[in-house]
This record gives sequence, C-alpha cells and structure tokens, in this order.
Amino acid sequence: MPITSSDEQEKATSFHFSKLESLRLLCRQIQRDQVLSLNYFRSGVGFIHVRKEKEKKEGDISVSSSATCVLSLVATGEWKASKRDTTSLAKQLLAEDQSAGLEVDNPFTLAWILDAVTVLEHDVPEPFVGDDEDKAKIDHKEKKLQAAVELGKGSVSIATYPGSPYLTQLVVRVLRRRRKLLPELETMVNDWAWGELTRQLALVQAKSKMRDAFAFAYLLMLVTSGTPTSELSPERNSIQRASLRTVFDCQLKDGTWPLSRPLFHYPKVGNAHCYEFEMLTQLLQEQKLEDLLLDYLPNLYLAAESLLDSVYRLDTGVSAWASGHHPQLKGPESWTTASVFHFVQRLDRLLSEAVRREVFSYLDQLPGAVAHGSKEKKDFAPSPGFLDSNLDLPGKPGHSLRDFLWEDFVKPLSNQASEIVNGRKFDKRTPISAIFFGPPGTSKTELSKKVAEFLGWPLLSIDPSHLLRNGMDGIQAEANAIFRRLEETERVVVLFDEFDELVRERGFSDADAFSRFLTTAMLPKLASIHKNRTLVFIIATNNIGDFDLAIRRQGRFDHVVQVMPPTFPSKMEKKDWGNSKIDIGAKLRALKVAISAEVEQRIGDLTYGECDELATEVAQATTAKKAREILKGHWDKCTLKERVSKAHLSKKGQTTWAERCEKEAKLSR
Repeated sequence: MPITSSDEQEKATSFHFSKLESLRLLCRQIQRDQVLSLNYFRSGVGFIHVRKEKEKKEGDISVSSSATCVLSLVATGEWKASKRDTTSLAKQLLAEDQSAGLEVDNPFTLAWILDAVTVLEHDVPEPFVGDDEDKAKIDHKEKKLQAAVELGKGSVSIATYPGSPYLTQLVVRVLRRRRKLLPELETMVNDWAWGELTRQLALVQAKSKMRDAFAFAYLLMLVTSGTPTSELSPERNSIQRASLRTVFDCQLKDGTWPLSRPLFHYPKVGNAHCYEFEMLTQLLQEQKLEDLLLDYLPNLYLAAESLLDSVYRLDTGVSAWASGHHPQLKGPESWTTASVFHFVQRLDRLLSEAVRREVFSYLDQLPGAVAHGSKEKKDFAPSPGFLDSNLDLPGKPGHSLRDFLWEDFVKPLSNQASEIVNGRKFDKRTPISAIFFGPPGTSKTELSKKVAEFLGWPLLSIDPSHLLRNGMDGIQAEANAIFRRLEETERVVVLFDEFDELVRERGFSDADAFSRFLTTAMLPKLASIHKNRTLVFIIATNNIGDFDLAIRRQGRFDHVVQVMPPTFPSKMEKKDWGNSKIDIGAKLRALKVAISAEVEQRIGDLTYGECDELATEVAQATTAKKAREILKGHWDKCTLKERVSKAHLSKKGQTTWAERCEKEAKLSR
C-alpha cells in the first residue's frame, strides 16, 4: 500500500532534530563504503556493469555504468584519478557511439557519455582537456542530442517507444550544462513537459493504471528547471506541488516504488526501467524544489532505510545494490550502486539545510535571505557601512583591521565556502573562528554580520539568555541541545555575544557555579564544532583580559582581533553623520576649526555612535569656539576615557578603556 498524504503529514509533524540527526548518521554510515564498493566494479580507468564481466578483457567498460560511477564519485569529492587516467577515461567514452546493443548514436548512450565528460572537464582536481579530435566528437554528440529533442518536438525517445520523461530530462540536463540547449529547443521541451504533466495528473484523477511515479518525477524536474520563477503562475505552482505529492503517494511501505513503465528495450537483457535512487538523486539536485522536498523527509528516510534491506555485503567495506529490473543478471550492479551513493550524498545535502533551518527555529530566529555575489575585497564591509580601524599586530602596528580580516579570515573562507555546500569541510589551514574584542560600541556584532553577508551565510546569534530560558536547572540540558545542533549545522556564521561572564578565568575566587559550569562546558563543545569545520564562529566581547586562557588558546580560536573605534580618516570618508546628515570635516572647516593633531585624535577616539551624536550637536554650532567645546565635551565622556575595572572586582579601578586597550592590543593575532 502506498503512503497516504495524511500519513505524510503526521510523520512530518514528528520529524524533529533527533530524526534529522539519525538520518544524517545513516547517510554517513552508507557513504563510508562508497570508494571500495565502486572499485569492486572497476575495470582499467572505467567501470563494468556487473562483476561477472571481469572475465572480459581488462579495460573493457560499460558506458552508462562508468558515467554513473564517475558522477557519484565526483559529487562526493572522491574522484582521485590522475590527469592521465581522467583523460584516458574521457577519450575512451568519447570513442563510443553505442552501448548495451542499442542503435548507433542513440540519445541514451550519447547523453551519458557527455554527462561524464562534462564533469571530467569541469569538476575534478585534474580536469580533462580535449584535443581537436575530442572536440569534434563532442560536437557530433551534442548535435545528435539536439536533433533528438527536435525530432520528438520537445521529448526524447528510442525506437518506437513514446517520448520518455526520463530520457528527455537526461538529454536536457546534459545540453543545458554544456550550454547547448538552444532557446527554441528549451521552448519545445517546456511546452511538451507541461502538457504531459497535465495529462499525467488527469490519469491520476481517473485512477488509471497507467499512472507512473517516475514520469511525474522527471516531468516535474523538466518544468522546474525550464520555467523561470517569474513565469510560474499559482496554477502551475499547484501542479508542481500535486506532482511531487503524487511521486511520494506512489511510494510503497517498504520505501521503494513500483516498477516504472518501460523506457526502451535492451536487445540482450530486456526492457529498461527507471531506478528509484537514480530518480531521487536527480530530484534532490533541483534546487528550486528544496522547500517542497523538505516536507517529504519522512518518505526519504523510509527510502534510505530500505537500502539496508536490499544491500549485498560483498566484503569488508564493500556494499552494493541491484536494480531488480533483470533477474537473469545475478548479483549487484555498478550503476545502481553508484546511484545509491549519489542519492545518499544528495539526501545529506537536503538534511544539512533542514538542520540549518531547525537550529534557527530552535533559537527563535529567522535565517534571513542572504546571497554571495562577489569574491572581491571591495565588497567586504565597504565604507560607509563599515568604517575601518587600526589593528596592532605583532610587528605590524597600525595595521588596517579590514585588510587583516580580508587577507587572513574572510578571503580564505570565501574561497572555500562553495565547497561546504557540496558536503566538504574547510581545509585544516583555513581559519574558521575568531574572538572580536574591544571597548563597547565598536561594532563587533556588526562586523560579524559583515563577515556573514560576504560569505552569503545567515548569522546565528547566541547569547546567555538562550541557555537560561529553562532556568538555572536547565542550563546543562540547553547547552547540550544547542551544541548538538551546531555540531550538525553547516553554512552559518555563529556569533556568541555577551558571553563575557560565562568564560571568565576559572581560578577567580568569586566565580559562581554558573560561570564555572559554562566555562568548563563550552571548551570541549567549541573544540568539537571547530573540528567539524563546516561553519564559522565568532565570540564578541568587551573583556578579553578576563577570558579564560584556555578559551584564548590557539586551536580553539584561529584569530583574536581587537576592534577599536573607526580611525579619523575613515570617519572623514562618511559624509552623512548625525540627524542632519552632515560632513563633519566640511562643517569644521566652514567654522574655521583647524584640523589639528588634537582634533584628529579626539574625533578618532569616538566610537561610531559617539561620532554620530557629536555630528548631531556640531550641526547646530555657529562658531569655532562652540564647535571645539562640543568636541571636547563629547571626548571627555567618550568610552575610551571611561574608567573600567576587571570583571572580578566589585568597584571601578583606575584604568581607562584607552589604557586597557593599549595593553590588550598585544593579544591580537
């Protein structure tokens, strides 16, 4: 019996973090066998269909099996072949024009060849670069696929079989990736797919036995990828949702799907059918369907669990699967095995997004819409949104804070951020954590937002109130719950804000039990998320000197960065200070106030907010004397002139923020 919609909804409501965590663990358990399992079918630089074909001459390969294995290994970052072997495989594939007894230049064979070659050209560490002969073969195959789409008026088929959503999606995705899907062909495909999808929905309403979940899935992929969002009417959105629901309504209780209608005929082994895990892999790669697919995680969980019941345990670390389409072929097949591992990788990517949303929901925050559109320095924290300050580094006094963060923090992160989307981790040498410290009002939180904005990742802000929301007795449980989620979270900049009291020196005699617990509890948890290397985390604090030395130790935080008030020159770049939006420099010059070293220092000592308050008052000044009085008054009461104490002292000491910051500058690294 298929799973009903009401069953889906009931499952979805109980699909909480523990199940997301459990499913990700299952994915990792399956994924760890990928390389050994696919190597079981290796032949030379390629792969064979079934193991008994080892009797063939070494180096003979199956075209579609090799292509499927290549795509699976590349997707998980496990294609480790040398440039010579990559080139050899690409040339061997390009030399083929038929497979499995099918006719010469059939779209199935040609599409799989070009799918693999495209990946080997663009997505591997040692890419294939073809010569003129290779380019001619590629051009020939591209034109044959274009002709197949045109002949079918938007659909693709083999022999006398009707237009196949599976074949059409295969050919279209290859041509689109190679930028060879001409506009007129795109229109043909879109028109055919929408029309066919509507017809399939009519068959569902009629309760026809011709209903085919796989046809729905591949048609849904075609219309989703081929229709601009701006052209999706409410009616078409409804059709998309109904189509996806139909795909999962057809799922059986064991997590599998009924056999699809035949796609075409293999002369030697019989009819070709769709395989559910190949279909699910492609479905999960449609980014526009992500929001809808998140509602079907219970179904995908069921599908993943079914793999444990159908696996062949062939050797230590070797797991394989069979399609079941051709019972005369004994044992597992390479292409189905590759499809399973590719599906697991794509499912893990969907789960990572589900976890990311769940952690924001758990902390009562919205991730917000962010987009990473540039990797250029000029787009990181540009003025006037962020005003630069001086950073005293060992051997580099007066260094630019923005330059340091760009070169040593943001740029390395940005260069690898796209890899995290694909399930990779930041390189061990890439800094992923920092402590931003300095006096109050120096935009440490805002700077964290600038880092997140540039990466195109949402900012998740965590403060002590999140740990205390269930009272003192619930602190440990809440800390565990939050950090469990962070350990599974990717592509987020986490800001620990206002945690000064929670990481104080453990030796302080008056440190209360709350502070001591959090210091002890946070250290291993911070180390754990640092080891995972899938997110960025920052602590913003005013009191670095009172931090536990173990927190500041290298290895837990890659950088410790002092954030001071914006420099005088950077303040002069901003032309709209205060309520009146004035240019402070121009206003002072108009009042004939000489911009002396003293004036520069006093304006330079002000925080951003204090400078804004200064500008509001200076805007009303009519004489140089009044302007100087206003400046002195604001400087006398500015943050850097305030007296501060150590966090463990009950009374204010005799140290000003300026003196304290000068001493703490040496902590930056």
